[in-house]
Amino acid sequence: MSSVLFAAQVIFWGLLMFSLIVVIHEAGHFVTARAFGVRVSEFMLGLPGPSIGFKFKGTRFGITPILLGGYAMVAGMEGGKENPNLAQAAAYLYPRGTMRLHEVREASEQLGFDFEEALDVLHIWGTVKRTKLKDGDHEYATQETATFALGEARTLDSPASFIDCERKQTYRGLSWFKRIVVLAGGVAFNLIFAILVFSSIMLWQGNQQPITTIESVVEGSPAAVAGIQSGDVIQSLDGEEIESWEEFVTMMQPLAPNQAIEIGYSRDGVSKLAAITLVESEGRAVIGVTAAVVRVPISVLDAMGASLGFIAMVATAILQLFNPATFNDVISQSASVVGVSFEAQRAASAGFIPFIVLCAALSISIGLMNLLPIPPLD
Repeated sequence: MSSVLFAAQVIFWGLLMFSLIVVIHEAGHFVTARAFGVRVSEFMLGLPGPSIGFKFKGTRFGITPILLGGYAMVAGMEGGKENPNLAQAAAYLYPRGTMRLHEVREASEQLGFDFEEALDVLHIWGTVKRTKLKDGDHEYATQETATFALGEARTLDSPASFIDCERKQTYRGLSWFKRIVVLAGGVAFNLIFAILVFSSIMLWQGNQQPITTIESVVEGSPAAVAGIQSGDVIQSLDGEEIESWEEFVTMMQPLAPNQAIEIGYSRDGVSKLAAITLVESEGRAVIGVTAAVVRVPISVLDAMGASLGFIAMVATAILQLFNPATFNDVISQSASVVGVSFEAQRAASAGFIPFIVLCAALSISIGLMNLLPIPPLD
């Protein structure tokens, strides 16, 4: 594979993975906001810009040319204090229906405040529609409703009451508890995604449990010299019966290299004995065999419990960032965006399951990091 093709694959799989995780995160904000009656004017795959898509129940779903993550435009999530000129801005625009950007800027001098800034806030609220025209200009228009068309002029009887009504459909209009739920929705969806991925894979694959049947024999090992073959079933060690592979491993642990033992095994239903002298491998005594494994079904509760255990492990690692004694170790074991992209390419090359598992693991990390009081993380 050429270096250019490899680099392209690293970029592609890295972007795909991060975009998937970001879209899942933004979906959490979208679902919780809509559950509380808050408008979400846009839900897009990609960074803000020109887009193609469709509108459904007040939200425009689509895709932008810059496929880096995604976003949900939740009404009322603009930063800082609420703009004090919203009622005046609505009272000026609505009787006119539409206004070009140059008209908006000219009106700012007449109104005595930044009219464009106020309209941009109302655009985020979903009260006003801002559109980039083919000639490069921008247009602000009254939002369509069940009664009025987009850009249709209408008089507001009470601009202040109108804005109060609009505010109730924004993040700003929620109680503090509901605001927390909307903010936490992104994290919750990241964790739920990871739990679903891990649990589904564990339910499908089950636990891989080693058994006393021999899968393979290392060439030239003591077991091979003694005549033990793949498919043989270990039955005893020095006359003591063995019921499981774990039991065999436990009995082997205190033994030393060059120690002589007797292995009882069966082949095609016939019991046999083999005299074996242990050898050393990686600091322990071995006979040179590997165990066959069988799939053991796992319950839904056990699968979810294991998934939650993994989340707890990641949370513990993140908390170590706040411990000066472990900070350097955690940082040294962490990967950069480029490093994670390399891992994404490697996982994708291995297949769908390794890739989606890596996505789930990163989803946990990003989700939990968003719980930290650092605004840019979101």
